[in-house]
Amino acid sequence: MTRNRRTFYYADLLNVTMSQDTDGNYVENTMSYSNPVEWKAPITAANGQAETQLFGVNEPYDKVITLNKGEDFLKIGSILWVDTLPDLDKQGKATKPYDYIVVKTAESLNFVNVAIRKVDVS
Repeated sequence: MTRNRRTFYYADLLNVTMSQDTDGNYVENTMSYSNPVEWKAPITAANGQAETQLFGVNEPYDKVITLNKGEDFLKIGSILWVDTLPDLDKQGKATKPYDYIVVKTAESLNFVNVAIRKVDVS
């Protein structure tokens, strides 16, 4: 599996802050993420029948990242730069938007499969 590894970047969800309007209704979520971290792992080209059964038919996703057991750092809600680079500034923050988000994880005896979905962030 080493030769199938592709470079990608990920950032973990750190905090979600909810805003309220004047009536006390929650109107907006503000999410903060860690700085992007580089990693290499096998990433499928697109989803297929086997992956659909693995994660269930109700969870739409586009690709699967396969990690070794113990490399289960990607959590639901983590953001990823897979088809693009984050272009880091001097503080290590991304200047370009992410293009994927983690939607589901599934652990087996030796691997962790991570389903990711393409998102459009402007």
